[in-house]
Amino acid sequence: LYADQGKLDLAEQMYQRALQGYEKAIGPDNIITYIPALNTIWGFGYLFELQADITKARTMFAKALCGFEQVFGPEHAKSKTLRDKL
Repeated sequence: LYADQGKLDLAEQMYQRALQGYEKAIGPDNIITYIPALNTIWGFGYLFELQADITKARTMFAKALCGFEQVFGPEHAKSKTLRDKL
């Protein structure tokens, strides 16, 4: 929501807190297969894309893609969308 409102600094803080919370709750090794965390990582990528930080955006999109492919497979709509972004 913050990113859509142009409040990019607040959005970045929110995504960072969310990822830290997921890591604390389920462990950093389990983030890649936890759907809410993957959605947050995707959102982080979108935020970096809005900020024109393409390197960070691609990194986040690649992490999300890896997770979605593990959970749903490479033919899932989210996997395909992320692959297209890369």
